[in-house]
Amino acid sequence: MPDLLDASALLGNVPNVLPQSATTLSSPQDALAVLLHTAMTALSFRLVATDESSPAQEPQSDATPGQLPEGWNNKGPDVYTFRYKHQQSSFTFLLKLVKLSGRVIVHGIAVEDDKTKTFEINTQDYLSTSFFPHDAKSTDRPLVHGYISSSRVTDLVGLFKTAIIQPLLPATSGPASSGQATGNPGASPPRLDRPFVHPYAGGIPRNPLEIGRSDLDPFGGRGGNPFAPPPLFGPAQAGTVTRTRGGMSPTGPWGGDGYLPPMGAPPGARFDPIGPGPLGAGPRGPGRRPFMSGNPDNDEFMPPGMGNNHDMYM
Repeated sequence: MPDLLDASALLGNVPNVLPQSATTLSSPQDALAVLLHTAMTALSFRLVATDESSPAQEPQSDATPGQLPEGWNNKGPDVYTFRYKHQQSSFTFLLKLVKLSGRVIVHGIAVEDDKTKTFEINTQDYLSTSFFPHDAKSTDRPLVHGYISSSRVTDLVGLFKTAIIQPLLPATSGPASSGQATGNPGASPPRLDRPFVHPYAGGIPRNPLEIGRSDLDPFGGRGGNPFAPPPLFGPAQAGTVTRTRGGMSPTGPWGGDGYLPPMGAPPGARFDPIGPGPLGAGPRGPGRRPFMSGNPDNDEFMPPGMGNNHDMYM
């Protein structure tokens, strides 16, 4: 797609937008104003007036696009005013240049939006003051010399595009002709669903030191051994930690109740952890202990040779 704001194309169109009876650029400010107007014309803005108050006049169908009327620079080099319409918007766009000493302030506004965009330049940075006045249709001196060089024109137009045109374009873009933002205002914003994590997606890691543990625990294989006795409290749920009285069930990866650190209990040991802990700190219920005191819990079955009154911790 060709660049509508190409420096060479804009300079080539400058003589075409000037009135046929007045093609002379009297000052550097004239040259700056007509260049920016040419850029607006290249983007399909239609010139309807060269002041702020007169009635808008649509250009004739056979007229050169963007051609300026006579007297367009009557207030130059101090002030230049251009009023535009655009087919993609009902807004009126106003471009005004104001000379302040050796600088020019450029204002752009979508009138109904009432937001002003502004930038300023040093005239000598982009225009050769000694080149003017100049007849734009003269072939003695190329017009580009009045703008110092084509690269300076590119820089100037790029600044104009960033500071003025791009802020105005959102009001003129899109298929709607009202200049308002398109879309369904009542539509709900897209919902960002939380990622679903299955509660049983991952298993408990096994302790590598527990290899051979099932050889020491007579009921240690009942989870996957078809010949093992049935569980006392119904089938165990996969991925859960269960606990039976006596401490002989493989209730966790580390032995005991599954909450001890590595090597906290010898593999295969008949071991009840002391509390309070995560599995005993609740009221008595089916298959549960009362509140733990924090003291060791004796086994319910004494080793052979021990009397009923013998305390294994004495």
